[in-house]
Amino acid sequence: MAYCTGKNPPVFTTEIEKWDSSTVAEGGDMAVEIEQLYNNTLYNKAAVEQVKGKLLTNLTIPAAGWNNLTFIIEDDQITESSTVYMGYNFDSIPAAQKANIRGKTEAGRLVLAAKKAPAVDLKVDEIRILNLREG
Repeated sequence: MAYCTGKNPPVFTTEIEKWDSSTVAEGGDMAVEIEQLYNNTLYNKAAVEQVKGKLLTNLTIPAAGWNNLTFIIEDDQITESSTVYMGYNFDSIPAAQKANIRGKTEAGRLVLAAKKAPAVDLKVDEIRILNLREG
């Protein structure tokens, strides 16, 4: 028995031949259509994962962890073109605002830069990483 081959990257198509009881063909011919449906599923799965992104939760950025007003969070899903949403815990918002923190993404890293080092540990409820501009 052979298995369907997934294209990499997966390819979506709307050209799926409809088979019914009057279709005269061999199993190999039908396999072409099944493989197209399989690749549509892979394509849709990749698209959903891209939109869903990755969620990092319950992080602490220690006040002592800043190096030259910089703090780095590493994750292999962060790319240079990632969009990152950062949600501080309610009680950490004033300290984060006072530090005037901004960020940029690089391959595998979120680089946070502060104008003034935070005086307290910052609690982060969530960081959402989206790669909507990829592929």
